[in-house]
Amino acid sequence: MKNIIVAIILFFAITVAVKAQPALDTICILQLNDVYEIGPLEQGKVGGMARVATVVKQHEARYQTIVVLAGDFVSPSVIGTTKLDGQRVLGRHMVDLMNRVGVDVVTFGNHEFDIPEQDLQKRINESEFTWLSSDVLHRTASGAIAPFYKIRPDSVALPTSFLITSKNNQFSVGLVSATIQSNQQPWVVYTDYLQSLKKAWKKIRKQSSVVLGLTHLTLEEDITVLRKIKHIRLLMGGHEHQHNYVTVRKGAIAKADANAKSMYRHLVYREGRQGKIAIRSTLLTVDSTVAPDPAIALVVKAWEDKAYASFRAAGMEPTAVVYKTDVPLDGTEVANRYRQTNLGNLIAASMLAAAPTAAGAVFNSGSIRIDDMITGVITQLDIIRTLPFGGALCEVTLTGELLKRMLLTSEQLRGVGGYLQLSTNFSKVTGTWLLNGNVINPLGNYKIVAPEFLFSGAEKGMEFLKQGNTGVITLARFGAPGDVRGDIRLAVVKYLAQLPAR
Repeated sequence: MKNIIVAIILFFAITVAVKAQPALDTICILQLNDVYEIGPLEQGKVGGMARVATVVKQHEARYQTIVVLAGDFVSPSVIGTTKLDGQRVLGRHMVDLMNRVGVDVVTFGNHEFDIPEQDLQKRINESEFTWLSSDVLHRTASGAIAPFYKIRPDSVALPTSFLITSKNNQFSVGLVSATIQSNQQPWVVYTDYLQSLKKAWKKIRKQSSVVLGLTHLTLEEDITVLRKIKHIRLLMGGHEHQHNYVTVRKGAIAKADANAKSMYRHLVYREGRQGKIAIRSTLLTVDSTVAPDPAIALVVKAWEDKAYASFRAAGMEPTAVVYKTDVPLDGTEVANRYRQTNLGNLIAASMLAAAPTAAGAVFNSGSIRIDDMITGVITQLDIIRTLPFGGALCEVTLTGELLKRMLLTSEQLRGVGGYLQLSTNFSKVTGTWLLNGNVINPLGNYKIVAPEFLFSGAEKGMEFLKQGNTGVITLARFGAPGDVRGDIRLAVVKYLAQLPAR
């Protein structure tokens, strides 16, 4: 009997001890990057912030969950180009959805600096999440250089590092960030990303069990980071738009697909109660198998309804199917601002079809804002996403000398929005420009079709393209109802509707 009593006492003592010992902590980090659209894409098959909300809630029910976004969400966005109450949206809808979904930490992408300085400040102020920036600073109107800041209600500098502590204080995760230096603005100052990351890492490492990076860099730059700063275990990155997972030494780089077609889940935990920090990364597909969150879906629809009304007022029907292709059309910025693309060929062909008396078509690559590949069923909304600013076309008669200067300048602007996409009847042979197989004669006159914007003198580096300047002989504008030259997007829609699917 005595032995039985002792056994019972020991049993209860062990049970109490086990219950008193907290379970192993796990931090779940859900990663998004390069999200430009709030609704699903590809005829509703993939993406959409309502589906993202479902994924977040599912993980919050099981883990301590942190949602991060590795840059590029304020711009470019098709809804962002529309006007509400006389003001362009410029990412307001994106911040609204990110707030509602529960995003916790973001870093700058290069496209955050597309919108005017004062509008970016508004978006930062409106956000309920943390903007993390280890290497990007703000040049004020007075010329002073300081961190970007959030006003809510006081002015608070954006942090250079961020700390996440596990629920039971078993470990902590430090975050640092870096942004690609590809969008130069007078009010943005880029510091050396490697030196800035090292400085931020040194600041946060003493408080952290492990340090991770939230980056919007090229894959090559991310690889350099892991080679130079070996103690960063994982870079949650963006910019390339296609999912990728690359290991470098003892670290890894994870990038999800753009527009929330996929997300990365990173589970961070200790292996054993006092063991090393482990990170398990899994790519999650966000498609029709994920039910959209009803409340978020209503918010998305409200924003889309407002935008669609403005598109319909411009003579477009966003939901109408205009084309189907199995050949991906390259709308990425890294392609269109550096070389001629198949999407550039298609848009230029549309312009020539709308202006058949023109000898050639040219347009600034910065007009293409989708920064993505386009394939499958293409709707008018996809055309709007591709060319969100629209704008009228014009027919310009200019001298061969000015035409050659324009083509030469385009080559010098490779990498920026002033680089030109051309109709396929332009060619260059051994350094000589030809049109329709004939050498461009400096003394001749040529009629081309181009966006009015390009010949307004507003394109940086192409300021000489303006009516009244030397070499611009005539410039015809269009705006009659039903004339597709009144909006480049209408010209593309009409042209695609006449093509056979491929």
